[in-house]
Amino acid sequence: MRIASVILSSAIVGTAVGAALAYVEVRPGANGPRASRPVETPPPPGTSEPRVSVDGPQFDFGTMQRGTTKSHDFVFHNVGHGPLTLRVGTTSCKCTLGSVPADPIPPGGQVSVTLEWTAKINAGPFRQTASVITNDPTKSRVELQVDGKVSEATGVMPPDIVFDKVTAGESKSAEVFVMAMAQDELEVGEPVLSNAETQKYFDVRVDPVDRSALPNQDAKRGVKITVTAKPGLPLGRFDQWLRVTTNIEDAKKLEIPISGRVVGNISVHGRLWSEEQGVLRLGTVKSEEGTSATLNIVIRGDGADATALSVESSDPPELMAKLGEPKHLSPTLVHVPLVVEIPRGCPPMARMETQQSEAGKIVLKTSSKEASEMVLHVRFAVEK
Repeated sequence: MRIASVILSSAIVGTAVGAALAYVEVRPGANGPRASRPVETPPPPGTSEPRVSVDGPQFDFGTMQRGTTKSHDFVFHNVGHGPLTLRVGTTSCKCTLGSVPADPIPPGGQVSVTLEWTAKINAGPFRQTASVITNDPTKSRVELQVDGKVSEATGVMPPDIVFDKVTAGESKSAEVFVMAMAQDELEVGEPVLSNAETQKYFDVRVDPVDRSALPNQDAKRGVKITVTAKPGLPLGRFDQWLRVTTNIEDAKKLEIPISGRVVGNISVHGRLWSEEQGVLRLGTVKSEEGTSATLNIVIRGDGADATALSVESSDPPELMAKLGEPKHLSPTLVHVPLVVEIPRGCPPMARMETQQSEAGKIVLKTSSKEASEMVLHVRFAVEK
């Protein structure tokens, strides 16, 4: 049997526009009975049409601890007379999809597609779906669905690694404990940071901890993981995931969120700007109308009048950013306007920083000695 992987990695609860993978809120009683394998009608004799059938396109993961990973194999059958081809459906969300088998499935054949999901959401019910495209003329798209409930990770304290404010040019540390609650031995692999762009600015250390020093006295074994943010991080908000492997049966793969803000002599102000969240909130925009917002970049301190700014990049490229003429109020205080625009005719997309979609991102280059970059996040969605 050939195995294909469909890997989904999600972060924050929400909704996305036009996403092929979607998360929806599941309320008590919303789940209906589980579908069994449907009875497919074979194509007429003498034709060469394929037919796709899936053993139980819905699967219940049950209860998952936050930050853990589970997977399930969905078995695709070709009950037709011609070769069946499968491919991953397109997606505009932050999830990633592995490839399904490149080779066609012959009549009477079958293949397993593995859906893997990491519970990177707050405690509560979830539903996750993924699309597989086929050449079956009667069923061109197959929706796979997993659902269940996320609980807090009892063996992780605190549940998040939060730095709050980190002063530019300085180091700051935060820690988390990983504990075995039901077994006497605990093995923890080398932690890995998810964001390759900024991982060089972090140090991670794992130390065994005496049972008496663990924050949960019911734990049998534990380690302390210390994460240190080093100088060089861009100004603005940063987000990471700390990936840890363990020998704990229900938490062989753990992902622990890391968040914080780097603050310095350059700051952002504006009506739609949230300093605490480090994000510009543009909301939902009609494509035919577009929208724009003006922010004020404030540079303070010695050398403010000599500090230069430039727009390094925008993600997505449809998100436009333009700096205006600096206003030198004094040698130690400069204001620089920044216009952020979603132009008319922008295609539909979702960058609302939900479970499916990351926020947009604007990177500013600076000549400041504190930090060479500043990152601004932008939440928006474009609809027709």
